[in-house]
Amino acid sequence: MKQLNFLHLVYLRALIEERSVTRAAEHMGIGQPAMSSALSKLRLIFSDPLLTSTRNGMEPTPRALELMRLSMQISALVEGRGVSQQAFVASESSVHWKVMASDAIARALLPSLMERIGTQAPKMRLTVQPGDPRKLQDSLRDGEFDLAVTFARNPASELRQVALYPQKLVGIARKDHPHIQGKVTLKQFLQQAHVRWGTPPASYTTLEAMVDEKLAQLGHSRQVNLMVSSMSILPEVVAKSNLIAVIPERVAYKASRELTVQVFPLPFKVPQVEVSLIWHERLHHDPAHKWFRKCILDISRQDVIPEQRSSST
Repeated sequence: MKQLNFLHLVYLRALIEERSVTRAAEHMGIGQPAMSSALSKLRLIFSDPLLTSTRNGMEPTPRALELMRLSMQISALVEGRGVSQQAFVASESSVHWKVMASDAIARALLPSLMERIGTQAPKMRLTVQPGDPRKLQDSLRDGEFDLAVTFARNPASELRQVALYPQKLVGIARKDHPHIQGKVTLKQFLQQAHVRWGTPPASYTTLEAMVDEKLAQLGHSRQVNLMVSSMSILPEVVAKSNLIAVIPERVAYKASRELTVQVFPLPFKVPQVEVSLIWHERLHHDPAHKWFRKCILDISRQDVIPEQRSSST
């Protein structure tokens, strides 16, 4: 039998992600014949088709998905993630962290985080992108992400969690909205056209789901005239239209300082949103990961919105 090397597992991961030999070859910078040859070799070694052709492209078999998880774990070891070290020196670390965070959270967190990393760990690298909160446990366990900064309902027991900051959901409208000035009744809220987020790549959003679930309990639903892929788009759309939106208060008050946007309390109760730092048990004792978590925690404690600061003094 021909010998397997790690590069073949990297190729398999590209095939699974792209669901196409041609696209996988382009992604890896090799020719299509070489990628086809790698797939043939993998099929021979593992006695499994690994990917099968369907109307929607190539679909991975369970064995292929198992091998992909293995390759991601090996990548984590190669890149210095998940490896306990006797001494971690931030200034020398070239670890590459993969962080799951929405666009709005990334915009709030990254400027201060990268300022600190640039000073204390200039060789460290980050990839920050949205993920599906419904797959949080698998994504952190399998190494797709090393850390999540998000709101999660009832995370699995194998996940560690620390609250960064609690916040309420509030409504926003443009300051000269013809029907809203500072507060709304439930009837007014339902009569307005809404913009909400939840299209790909953020195909599922827990925050918006909480609002819709509460309204459904009351026997109502929103009139949604616009769907967008990122929460950060909402304030700018609201500022230029009669659409209203529901967003976390931290994002809302920042928008009110930068745009012609007013903030108003929701006319119904929804649970408070607690943005948390979440990671898998496998990385809990890793010194590099500990250092990275502390950076984020320190920044979140410094970043207090004015309304919270005035109420606590």
